[in-house]
Amino acid sequence: MGIDADYALSRRYFSQGWPTFIVIDQEGVVRFHAFDSDRNLAALRRCVHELLAEQPAASGPNAALHGGIAFAPEALACRQAPRDRSPRLAFDPAGNPHVVYYSNRDGTNAVYVRRFNQEGAPAGDERLSPPNLDSYAADCAFGPDGTLWTVWCGRQSGFYDIYVQSRRPGSDPATQQLSFSDDDAMSPKLAVGPDGTVTATYYKWAFLWGYSRDRNIFARTWQPSRRAWSEEVEVSPHFPEVEDHTDPDAVVDRQGKSWIVWSYDYHPSLYKKPVDAQEPTIFAASVHSNTVSAPLLVGASGQFRSAIDLFPSAALDTQEALWCAWDCSEPQRCIRLSRLDTASNSFKFVAAFSLREGICTTPELSPATEGQLLLAWSQRLRTGPWQIALCLLKDGQAVGRTTLSEDADLLFPQAQRAPDGRYWLVYEHCSPKGSRIVLRNVTTELKRQPERAEQ
Repeated sequence: MGIDADYALSRRYFSQGWPTFIVIDQEGVVRFHAFDSDRNLAALRRCVHELLAEQPAASGPNAALHGGIAFAPEALACRQAPRDRSPRLAFDPAGNPHVVYYSNRDGTNAVYVRRFNQEGAPAGDERLSPPNLDSYAADCAFGPDGTLWTVWCGRQSGFYDIYVQSRRPGSDPATQQLSFSDDDAMSPKLAVGPDGTVTATYYKWAFLWGYSRDRNIFARTWQPSRRAWSEEVEVSPHFPEVEDHTDPDAVVDRQGKSWIVWSYDYHPSLYKKPVDAQEPTIFAASVHSNTVSAPLLVGASGQFRSAIDLFPSAALDTQEALWCAWDCSEPQRCIRLSRLDTASNSFKFVAAFSLREGICTTPELSPATEGQLLLAWSQRLRTGPWQIALCLLKDGQAVGRTTLSEDADLLFPQAQRAPDGRYWLVYEHCSPKGSRIVLRNVTTELKRQPERAEQ
């Protein structure tokens, strides 16, 4: 699988729709380039079988076979290396960091929690997902009563579904299945409000006309007064059916109202009164008492209406203002930031953060103090490993900024303010030898004068 961070491959191979299948043989010749309308991908499978039947070019005497595929030894070693991945950070009421992540250390993907003391020293790992449940994409948050809530995607047999676990102080953990999909449910996110309301959001794949699969955003809410989960509600518009929705995130305000943001593969030609956007863009909707509001446009519009907007992250600051950051392809791969204007009930663009001659992606927002926000993302130049950029924002402008780089890719950063006011950053340190979780106190770096930022 290739990573097309700047969309150069998509443009070079004229990949204009989803899903476009492109098969390239060992000589670099494109042997298949099409959307296969058959649900079982008959034409694509036929092309692949024909290639497999051909005498392969010399794969080299050192090639290693694994699962019927020939790998260079170093590539296979990288593939089989231990990987602790996609960390998510939360603080208990005493200020102790907890990080949930998924790992292949036991031969299959499983979700773990790693506890730290207040100085960031690890205090032990514990597996959260049950045995024989392939699990990944975990998220977590603490409730006001000290309950650790964790959500993840898992598959025991058949399809992937969403699972949630609550760990109340002094009680055994309780795990339950949140979704019961007839296709896969994936990409869960979790938020807890000051009153103890918990919202889990995720997308579910769906069969469409027998051969295509599109995704829709759903949510369920745990209501502390009832101590029970609400019925599942569909957050993204159900019609038109051909639209695709993904990458949800959630926050919960002081009144127990949830806001869900997501990426929406929006086609204005399908609407009588379209908004000023097209392509994948960002929308938001609120959920309260299991009622979903009309969606609001968040993503780039105007001259950037054709931008590809992905990976939204939402946060409420200490004044309850709703903010959203996302990965935007225009005018270059950057991070855009908008805020909800309650007077007009619309999102207003505030700032963009970019790296000259580089790429920025996977932003994460979180509240800091006195109306400030923490914004972290991964970035890289055209060559070199992925770095982390971290900003402390006031009114959307950087009042503190730092960049972290190592001799490896630094991925999936998330910054949080601890109860004692210190700032912590968690990320995945990824190299060919494996991936590990890093927790780092970045308070000192963020108190320095901000580095020169391109905004």
